[in-house]
Amino acid sequence: MIVLYVPLVIILVPVMSTKRSIAFLCHPYHRGGVTRWMADAAIAAAVAGHEVYFLTVEPVSEFFSGKGRETMLQLLGSRKGLVKIIKCSVGYEFEFGTDEYRSYIYKQLVVQLPLFTPVILSDSEPTWIAATAFYGTYPIVGVLHADEDYYYSLAEKYYKRVDIFACVSKRVSTITSKRIPEFNSDQIYTIPCGIEFSSLQRGGDDNAILKLVYVGRISDYQKRTGDLLKMVSLLAKDNTSFHLDIIGDGVAARAVLEQRFKDEGLSKYVTFRGWLSKQEVAIYLSQSDILLLTSDFEGTPIAMMEALAAGCGVVGTRVSGIEDYEHHQLATGCYSVFAVGDIADAVQKINKIATIPEQTRVTAARALAESEFTMQVCMQKYFAAIDEIQMKPISPVKVKLSLFDRLYSGLIAFARYQKMKFSQK
Repeated sequence: MIVLYVPLVIILVPVMSTKRSIAFLCHPYHRGGVTRWMADAAIAAAVAGHEVYFLTVEPVSEFFSGKGRETMLQLLGSRKGLVKIIKCSVGYEFEFGTDEYRSYIYKQLVVQLPLFTPVILSDSEPTWIAATAFYGTYPIVGVLHADEDYYYSLAEKYYKRVDIFACVSKRVSTITSKRIPEFNSDQIYTIPCGIEFSSLQRGGDDNAILKLVYVGRISDYQKRTGDLLKMVSLLAKDNTSFHLDIIGDGVAARAVLEQRFKDEGLSKYVTFRGWLSKQEVAIYLSQSDILLLTSDFEGTPIAMMEALAAGCGVVGTRVSGIEDYEHHQLATGCYSVFAVGDIADAVQKINKIATIPEQTRVTAARALAESEFTMQVCMQKYFAAIDEIQMKPISPVKVKLSLFDRLYSGLIAFARYQKMKFSQK
């Protein structure tokens, strides 16, 4: 059994200055908005002059679950030199092992942080298991990224060892407070994830075709991408001149949706672009008129923020995060919301946004994004929330995993690895 000790800490609150320390604890692969935000937030905080740590594992070879995706270290790209990386190399024993084993590895990363460094958690439960073990040594920030039972369950399970919750929408904050009434509601903050802004550069041509875009996972669960087919069908019946780019992947779900478009004779209206890099997505958003969001539930979609920042209008469902800006003073020029599954109203809202002069829409969209979603505003809110944390005395923390648990996880991982390897043949 390997045991690492964190020394006993007496009550000691560091003096805050303009330069802060912060750490991001994340799983190894880019999985969408959550991980994109963590990488961008780390870079933005470092650029602002703060001491930033990024904790993750580095696969020695591509994970089966990460095929075709960037690792978090790759996502940090050339800017990762600004961030202090704490990592270790892992293989199939990590990908296919138990949560206990993965959390043990993460704990060995956390213990390398300077004391009192606030730790922001990703959406992977092993990172929550690992970080909350150090409650009292490091301020723990549990981020709830979506109006989804998975996140509320994490909050219910770990709230006694979390200092504050950062919820990405008003709805998520309200439900979190209701589900864990024992937790001080003053320690539940509404902080949408921010994005990095570039200069506004609109592309595309001047023809009369309405350019629609969808960005996200292709799945009927949560994303309701089958509703895109219904929208396209109704727009085509109305003789609207348009084209829809669908950006994202979902393997089997994508194949099914593509076939459905073919079966209904609607393929000419749609192009499936697959999984694209952030830079490629930005180009499509800058060339599009309206982003479509069809979800059953969300947090506050990164795609929505990026679309508005690119001057692209938004038509989305009245769900967490999207509904928060329905009545914003700038929304009338670029933004509209419809009830989940109400295709007729969605198409009506699309046509309404389409009638707004392009420059009016672009100006309103960019202004809305700048007022609500810059990374600077986001991180200021995080640091202000962290400043309210009151550190408490703690006992030493042991980072350990028994030999039995390590062997058990290894056997489970080997069996899962062989099964996955065999299924790929």
